[in-house]
Amino acid sequence: MNELRRVLVTGANGFVGRLLRARLEREGIAVTGTWYLPGADPQNPAMEAAGLVYLDLSDPGCVDRALDVAGTVDAVFHLAALASVSACSARPDLCMDINLTGTVRLVNALRARQQPVRFLFAGSAEIYGIPLSLPLREEHPVQPVTPYGIAKAAADQFLAWCHKAHGMDVIRLRMFNHTGPGQPDTYVLPSFCRQVAEMETGLREPVLKTGDLGVRRDLLHVDDVLEAYLAAARRGKPGAAYNICQGEAPPLSDVVDLIRARSLVPFRVETDPARLRPVDIPVLLGDASRFRRDTGWTPRKSLDDMVSDLLDYWRGRIRSASDAS
Repeated sequence: MNELRRVLVTGANGFVGRLLRARLEREGIAVTGTWYLPGADPQNPAMEAAGLVYLDLSDPGCVDRALDVAGTVDAVFHLAALASVSACSARPDLCMDINLTGTVRLVNALRARQQPVRFLFAGSAEIYGIPLSLPLREEHPVQPVTPYGIAKAAADQFLAWCHKAHGMDVIRLRMFNHTGPGQPDTYVLPSFCRQVAEMETGLREPVLKTGDLGVRRDLLHVDDVLEAYLAAARRGKPGAAYNICQGEAPPLSDVVDLIRARSLVPFRVETDPARLRPVDIPVLLGDASRFRRDTGWTPRKSLDDMVSDLLDYWRGRIRSASDAS
């Protein structure tokens, strides 16, 4: 088992990164976290007060400075990315520079320091593209159909090369969809739950705007994702690629039914053309048996838990905003 005493978490101001940093610190692990926001002042006092180091992955000098601050670490959890599939499609140049080239810059800087470190890469099931068979296993061909998937696939393969050519201790985590309280409402389940919470308080007409509800997604609660990161860091095999998923893929229409059952007001559903992707993957259903076998990890939260937690979160956010006004 790998011992974790000091680690670096890139993207520690993001949805999962923020929670992962807190989870690690609860175990007494020293964490250096990085942050980035477009156009922000790198000397942001609030971020410095929170113990976060500025990291612009497009700037090699900035990468070096962040690693200098972090010092010697046992593991790097590389979560920093342009994470939205739609944002990557709108700016494929930025997507490639951050998600692919930025990963290469970070890895090269780490290798130049010649310090043994476990590098955990937050990859994506989007690299598989349109499934040829289900459930998706790690041996499935890599054939992405979006700029986001292309960048993540290339970074995944680059890291596989780093392990084979240089013996670097890398673990490629192929993350399936995950959500939970704190995820921005630019993502599908938080969007649905925020809309319903706004309906309940009269801030919105009782109409749920959605994209394609026929797509099927393998969904994990973020709490299970945090445990997966820790399990990978401690018990994952060097060089391995692992699917991180539940192993079930309900259509989004089933998720809407769960939300409807918990809503305090009736609502109707309306397809919003702006929420439809020009190229989409109809089904993402994974098999995490390799990861379960190697690490003992197993997801504990259900889809019901996800929906309940998200609704409670958005109800609380909207209530707080109303009280403040």
